[in-house]
Amino acid sequence: MRVLVIPPAMAATHLLALVPLCWALRSAGHELLVAGPADIEETTLSAGLGFIELGSAKRFEGAAQTVPEDTFPAPEWAEREDADRSRVLMELIADMQSTYAIDHLADYRRFAEAWRPDLVLADHTAIIARPLGGVLGVPTVTHRWGVDPTGEAFRERARRQLGPLCAELGLPELPDPEFIIDPCPPSLQHESAVPGIPMRYLPFNGPGVFPQWALTGAGRKRVCLCPGRTLVPTCGPAPVLRAVAALDGIPDVETTVALTAADRERVGPLPASFRVVEQLPLNLFLGGCDLVVLLGGGGVGLTATSFGLPQVVLPQWFDQFDYGRRIEEAGAGLSIGSRERQADIDGLRQAFASVLEDPGFTAGARRLRDEIESAPPPSAVVAELERLVRASTKAA
Repeated sequence: MRVLVIPPAMAATHLLALVPLCWALRSAGHELLVAGPADIEETTLSAGLGFIELGSAKRFEGAAQTVPEDTFPAPEWAEREDADRSRVLMELIADMQSTYAIDHLADYRRFAEAWRPDLVLADHTAIIARPLGGVLGVPTVTHRWGVDPTGEAFRERARRQLGPLCAELGLPELPDPEFIIDPCPPSLQHESAVPGIPMRYLPFNGPGVFPQWALTGAGRKRVCLCPGRTLVPTCGPAPVLRAVAALDGIPDVETTVALTAADRERVGPLPASFRVVEQLPLNLFLGGCDLVVLLGGGGVGLTATSFGLPQVVLPQWFDQFDYGRRIEEAGAGLSIGSRERQADIDGLRQAFASVLEDPGFTAGARRLRDEIESAPPPSAVVAELERLVRASTKAA
């Protein structure tokens, strides 16, 4: 079968969560193509997948930079109640992805009608996939990137925003996906998430060379500080530098800071005792770590979780607050969400030290790891997709 894969516009990192399933589809003999704007191309090619450029994210460039970078986390996000913050942010994402769908569905449709996919596989926030699958008459399946707080606010906003477009296409309403693939362990997943088909999370953090130092024991606790690929360009270096200042004061700790090349330049010089790595996939060295400090991105978070590592989350925006809250509720780490607490270097240091020293956090993280490892592998989900397409073909 032919599978058209659609990541969300302006979120190339969400494609990383889809890569293991894409590989499983290719290994089963299926043809696959990733479609999206130019910012998706590099990530797609690094995964060894084919790409077709469709649409453009230029309209939204700079849209995320709604406040000066040194005020992150923005007060209107950090200081809201959890439920209200999730609603506002998920409606914002629904608006942006709906606008992208209205702008570019015709481009996707022209290509898809020529290429003729049997299945549309999309990130759960890539709303454009749903009317596309509806107008093509092929099943659409969505794939979560991690903790998914989209909930009813996201669904209703998308239905309302895309109602006129669906009417023009002859669709009674915005189609729902046939089912949702969920690589997030159940005890970590957001409480409002519609149940999906479980799949084992397998980390893909890009290509890289295994570092020799990862083979040797440090003789000290090892901490990895990783802000992810997208946050430093938006939030600036301040969250990273605060975490560095706090970690620098903890004795008998070896810290590795994982950055992109561009982010390393923005962050600037770090203490000589810190190891800084560029573009090094986390899955190559996290096995020797004891703690991961992150901003709450799903890729970094689930990779750490798959290794059974406790975490301290410094959320800045969007779903990161929900991710941090769920890690804390699972007993697998701490979340420090307020601006005041993130600016308190001594308080951060105490939080890092407490998670390193308390074996209860490691036990909680290992419970989540066990949930991940007990989920069906991507090959089992491929079999479900094959059955879905066969049934759809017979019905047609």
